[in-house]
Amino acid sequence: MAGLSFGLFSLLFFVSGKRKERLFQFLFEMLQTPSMRNCIWWVQSSSGTFQFSSQNKERLAQLWGRRKGNRKTMTYQKMARALRNYSRTGEIQKVKRKLTYRFDEKTLKGLQGASTNVKSMLYDKGLVKMNPNLPYLCGYKVYI
Repeated sequence: MAGLSFGLFSLLFFVSGKRKERLFQFLFEMLQTPSMRNCIWWVQSSSGTFQFSSQNKERLAQLWGRRKGNRKTMTYQKMARALRNYSRTGEIQKVKRKLTYRFDEKTLKGLQGASTNVKSMLYDKGLVKMNPNLPYLCGYKVYI
């Protein structure tokens, strides 16, 4: 069986055939990934507040661009524009600290629930096995 590498929410969309992963889902996944703590981390997880590293924010943006399948390199500036758009819809708000944002309460609860449900569903169906060699994609490998 061939293995394809995906992020947690990308797996859900791949398996279910639903729409593409959104930036806030990707960011939540990276916040759950220990190997990404040099790029993004929780300031206060209970309130959904997180911060980007000023030194490694471009690396995270490039990963997001690859995840989306962009031909051109994603930059932090382009990714930050998407984050500003989320502030209009209320899913993510900018905090008055450099490179710091907060998920709104509804979005955070939805992401936490979805993360648990996706893992359970994929493990139960035998579609996912942990692969520690894929830390940049949250360490999941799909077997189809």
